[in-house]
Amino acid sequence: METPVKTLRHTAFIFLSLCMVLSRSCVGLETGSEGQVENVSGTVIRFRPGGNATKALDPDEMKISDINVFVFNAYGVLEGKAFLTGAGTGDYRWTIDLLKNTEYSIFACANFGYEIDIDTLEELLGYRYYLAYPDDYSLGIPMSGCLEHMTVTGKEVTVPLERLMAKISISVDRSMLDEDVEFNIKSIKVEGCPRSVTPFARNHVSDPFGFFPSGFMRKDYETDILNTRYNDGTSGEVFLYMLENMQGDLLPGNEDEKKKVLPENDGRQELCSYIEICSEYLSESQYSRPGEYLVYRFYPGADPGNFDIVRNTEYSIRIRPEGSGLDGTEWRIDKSGIESFARTLELSYSSLSFSYPGESTVIRPYLTPEGSGDTRLYWESDDDGVATVSGDGTVTARGEGTCRIICFAADGSGCKAECAVTVRFSPNYMKIFPGNFIRCRKGDIVEISCEYFPLSAPFDIGTEELEYDKSRGIYDYAIGEDGRSVTLYTMERGSGLLYMEAGYPVNQAEMIVVVID
Repeated sequence: METPVKTLRHTAFIFLSLCMVLSRSCVGLETGSEGQVENVSGTVIRFRPGGNATKALDPDEMKISDINVFVFNAYGVLEGKAFLTGAGTGDYRWTIDLLKNTEYSIFACANFGYEIDIDTLEELLGYRYYLAYPDDYSLGIPMSGCLEHMTVTGKEVTVPLERLMAKISISVDRSMLDEDVEFNIKSIKVEGCPRSVTPFARNHVSDPFGFFPSGFMRKDYETDILNTRYNDGTSGEVFLYMLENMQGDLLPGNEDEKKKVLPENDGRQELCSYIEICSEYLSESQYSRPGEYLVYRFYPGADPGNFDIVRNTEYSIRIRPEGSGLDGTEWRIDKSGIESFARTLELSYSSLSFSYPGESTVIRPYLTPEGSGDTRLYWESDDDGVATVSGDGTVTARGEGTCRIICFAADGSGCKAECAVTVRFSPNYMKIFPGNFIRCRKGDIVEISCEYFPLSAPFDIGTEELEYDKSRGIYDYAIGEDGRSVTLYTMERGSGLLYMEAGYPVNQAEMIVVVID
């Protein structure tokens, strides 16, 4: 697989367009001399977003449901705080009395959904926000921002708000795939999706329990855009969101995206976030088993050695498979759900003849290559009045005529094989069960019988051969009460034989070979 194209878009220009605007108004106060501290009554803090909303399936990146705001003086003492709700996206405002030409630090958190009970700067800087679910953005994407050590001098102060999440866009380029290859993306998700984030400090997960069991996911109809194919072979985009996870440069010096894989015994692998794409796969030779998928996995990051997922940043990943789409390292492409179609199917008999009703024979199938995934076979007769076939390949004569026994591979490869059957009933016949060549193990008990018609024909079992083999210690024997069967009690390894013969009008004799392993 070719290295996926990854692009970082610095959101100061594109992804981020939300800011808080602080505007002060002086009511009935005189302006003091330059540098003089002046009491400013009624400073208005206004919150105003900008830009357009995103697609319907994605979170509204501009939405503000609530804001926690904190103002600290130069000594870190809380001057005021507020929890603002219900004003809408662009009309939040709060009034506070501040001193002109005095240093303050202003902190804000948006879309947390509750009032933050904090009174000290130390508590705020160490505060951690938790998501209830990885895709719960009904309140809007969580954001934070601050202006530290600012002095109130002018009419407006702008405090940038950063989204605490990264945005990951996924698209597919199928232009380099073989013509017979199809894959339909069923789901795409973030694995290693952090549960929480520190709003005012860089965040990294330090314990595997800091992740959701399963992260932000798109599936079924939500991934339809990835299965479209424009004229240049590319698809549309799907977006995922996740909290920041800064794991750093874990493969320094690596320049090959295909080698962006941590060793299995490297514990840091459990702390990194990655993208997983599950696809149904089909080609002329291979397919994905029902309910199982071809799985692509990618580590986002700034470069092939970096594993940071940075807040307020958009990552673009373009999947560009080549050829069969199955090439790549074992971690990056999981092919455990892929099976090979059966390429050929052969039967142990190409034709069969039966001479009495109820006569049966087992046809044995041979699928190649060995190890083909789905080895189930379907059997059918094109005329059950002539011969029937069971699920294990047993063909039974039913009436005179001809028919075809057909065997199909169940994996959808189209492989099949046929056996021609002719049934011509004869008034006289003789049949040995289980057959004329018997292989068994020392200690086995083997019963050999003969079926013949008409039953009035004289019948004989060659006791001379049985006695000879008994004297050699190969087996002992007992003739059945009906005189048409013999039971062998095998004792030693070796080989022996016996005869069964039916007289007039059958006039047929059969030799049976017995091999004891």
